[in-house]
Amino acid sequence: MRLLHTAAILAALTTGVLAQDRITLANGDVLTGSIKTMADGKVTINSPVLGDVTVPMASITDMVTQAQVELQTVNGETFKRRIAGIESGRLRLDGDVPALAIDNLGKINPPPPEVPHWTGTMQVGGSWTDGNTKRRAVGASVDASRRTEVDRISFDASWDFSEDKNLDANSATFGEWKLNQRRVGGGLKYDYFMSKRWYLLGTGRVLGDTLADINLRFTGGVGVGYTVIDNDTTTLSTEVGLSYFDENYRSNTPSQNYLAARVAYKLTHAISDKTKLAHGVEAFPSLETADDVYLQMKTEVVTSLAGNMIASLGWVMDYDNTPAPGRDRADHRVLLSIGWSF
Repeated sequence: MRLLHTAAILAALTTGVLAQDRITLANGDVLTGSIKTMADGKVTINSPVLGDVTVPMASITDMVTQAQVELQTVNGETFKRRIAGIESGRLRLDGDVPALAIDNLGKINPPPPEVPHWTGTMQVGGSWTDGNTKRRAVGASVDASRRTEVDRISFDASWDFSEDKNLDANSATFGEWKLNQRRVGGGLKYDYFMSKRWYLLGTGRVLGDTLADINLRFTGGVGVGYTVIDNDTTTLSTEVGLSYFDENYRSNTPSQNYLAARVAYKLTHAISDKTKLAHGVEAFPSLETADDVYLQMKTEVVTSLAGNMIASLGWVMDYDNTPAPGRDRADHRVLLSIGWSF
């Protein structure tokens, strides 16, 4: 009776061992356990004795799984099969399917795709001056984007307001607040990726600027973009297309509208783990009148303070070659603010 009991235990243990996945290495070593994943040319197997063990795929001469695993080719095609072994550089698969070349194997049990979510920043800034100068100023901005494998949506908006108090006792407006900045605008952009580097785009932007006499400036158009650089530290993209440009004023100045080209580029570079530089230019030269040119250039340095808190120092230049009468062509703004990333 005791002999039968011992035999049953040994049979159970043997069955447990045989039911494990198995990897055979080029030096003859055999690892058993449960194959967890394969990515970047490395296989991870969980051994009951050794824990997680990662070995290069190139050093594996044979592989067998007891259950189906999810296989992903280098082109992104996924399917489930049991691996029955390796032969002549190909995975033998269970069922009536052809063997899979190891060179065409991208991943085993790949992680589920990341759910697209919004990322970006929200920033606020302000100042209060009291004494010989009385000034109050406040500003806010948001910049967000959401990217999937096939497209990207980008959104930004900003608001700036400031005014000074008239302290001239001989002035008829003594004690009154005088506006010296009221500016609000925003933009929406959609990119559709045709390949890893090329994408189609649609974009629209609105702006109101009281001191520049702009009631509403609207631009909207389509185009094509190309990603020149995209790595862990630097991205650089260029865009070109056509845009409708419409600008009407708060005064009686006649409005302008015309068909324009849109030329833009954007550079981001990680200066360090906590600090990055962002620089971009968006220009709208008229295709109808050579003198009508508008562009915006923005340069910003953003650094992480603690957790999700950030600090930003930026310089923005707006240039309008044909501004409203009595206004300058160029507006410069230097902005220091704090905010949060998400």
